[in-house]
Amino acid sequence: MQKRIWIQSMCLVISIMMLASMLVACGGGNTVNNKEEAAANNTGTGEQDNAGNAAVKGNADYKGEFVLWTWEPEHPTALAAFNEKYPNIKVKRVNVAAEDISKKLQTTIASGGELPDVVRIERGQKAKIFDMDILENLETAPYNADKSILFDYDLATFAKDDHLIAIPDDMSVAGIAYIKSLAKQYFGTDNPEEMEAIFTNWDVFIEKGKEVLQQSGGKVKMFPSLGDVNQTLKGQRAEPYFDGDKLNVPMLTSTVTDLVKFRDSGIIDKLDQWTPAWNATFGGEKYIFAMSPVWMPQYVIGPNDKKDDRWALMVPPGGGFIRGGSSHGIPKGAKNAELAWKWIEFTSMSQEGAEAQKKDGVFTHFKKAYEDQSFTNWTWRNFGSQDIGDKFFVDISATTKDMPENINDLVLDDVMNIVLQTLAKDDSFGVEQALDRIQKELKAKAPKIVWE
Repeated sequence: MQKRIWIQSMCLVISIMMLASMLVACGGGNTVNNKEEAAANNTGTGEQDNAGNAAVKGNADYKGEFVLWTWEPEHPTALAAFNEKYPNIKVKRVNVAAEDISKKLQTTIASGGELPDVVRIERGQKAKIFDMDILENLETAPYNADKSILFDYDLATFAKDDHLIAIPDDMSVAGIAYIKSLAKQYFGTDNPEEMEAIFTNWDVFIEKGKEVLQQSGGKVKMFPSLGDVNQTLKGQRAEPYFDGDKLNVPMLTSTVTDLVKFRDSGIIDKLDQWTPAWNATFGGEKYIFAMSPVWMPQYVIGPNDKKDDRWALMVPPGGGFIRGGSSHGIPKGAKNAELAWKWIEFTSMSQEGAEAQKKDGVFTHFKKAYEDQSFTNWTWRNFGSQDIGDKFFVDISATTKDMPENINDLVLDDVMNIVLQTLAKDDSFGVEQALDRIQKELKAKAPKIVWE
C-alpha cells in the first residue's frame, strides 16, 4: 500500500516537472521581452546572465562620440537631459550653415571624405538631400523607428520609398496672427474663435479686406506681402505640385489664379518678405494679419515688436499648414550610427525629450506629449495671456496637412519668387502671363520637367 502511494507521488512530481519544462519552453519569448522592458530603465552595464546569455544593453553601455553637422547651437536643457540618460555618449558638433549642408555632403562624397553620423536638414534643402539617396532607412534595424508616434502629416513628408529616412525635430505648424486693436476696430471682435467664425474661407477674407481698405482710406491692408499669401496657399494646396518630373499644372494654375485675385483686390501690399521694411511691419499698425508658424512669435514678431499683448493667433481660412522646420537623418555607413540614433530617438521621439526641448523653446513632433494640456500650454508676451500653444498644437494642428515635395519643387520655388515680384509690382501681369513666365523659367532651369 505504501509502495503504491510512493509510486503515485513520484508520478505526480514527474508530471509537474514535465509541465513546468513545457511552460518555460513555450514562454521563452516573454523572457526576452521582460529583459528588454527592464533594460529600458537600466543604467548599469550589460553583463551576462547566469546561463551565459548576453543581456540587453543598458544606457551606460552606449559609449563613444558621434558627429553632428548642424547650424543650430544644441539646446542646453535637452542636451543635459540626454547626457544624464546616456552618460557615456558625447556629441561632436560641426557647424555647417543650413544652405551649405547639401553642398558639403556632395563635396565630401566626391572627395571620399567621411560623412557625419547625423545631419540636420532644413526644410528648404530636404528634397535635394533626400534625392541624393544617402540616408538610412530608419524603420529597419538597428533603428526600428516607430512612425506611429509622429503626426500623420509627417509620414509622407519625411519618407522616401514609403519609409522614414529623417525624423522631424522642431514643430513648424502655422496659423495666422493678427493685431487685436485693428481686428476690434474693423471686424468688431479680437477674439480668436469669433475671428475664425467670420473668416470661413479666403473669398470672405478678400471681401472683408476690401471693406477695411475703404474704411481706412487705403491706409490699412490685410497682409504686407504677396509672398505671405503664396506661402499660405502653397501650404494649403490640395495636391503636390509634382509627380516625379511631371508638373501638376491645374494645381499650380489654381494657386496663381488665387494670387492674382488677392493682388487685384488691393488688400495686399507690395513688400518683399524678409527685408528690413517687411520686418518693421510687425511693430506698426498698417497690416492686420501676419503668417505665423510656431517659430514666428519668438524669432520674428517678438524681436520686431517691443510692445506686449498686441497680437492674437487664429486658425487660417482653409486650415493650418507647414512652414519651415528641420529634421535629422543618418547617412548610410555612418560609423557611430547607433549612438546618433539614441540622440535622435531621445530628443525627437520621447516624452523626456519633448519636455526638455520645450524648456529650450522647441516643440518636437512626439504626438503623445500633446495629449497633456499642461504640455501644450504656452504663452508669449506679444500675445498676452492667450494660450498660443493650445491654439497651435490643438486647434491649428487638427486642421493641418502637408505635401511631399521633390527636388523639382525647389526649382519652382525659385521661379515663383521671380514671378511674385512681377505680380506685386505690375497690375497688368495676369494669370496667363504668369503661367507663361513660369513655363519659360522652368524650361531654362530644369528641362526635364514635363508641363502637361
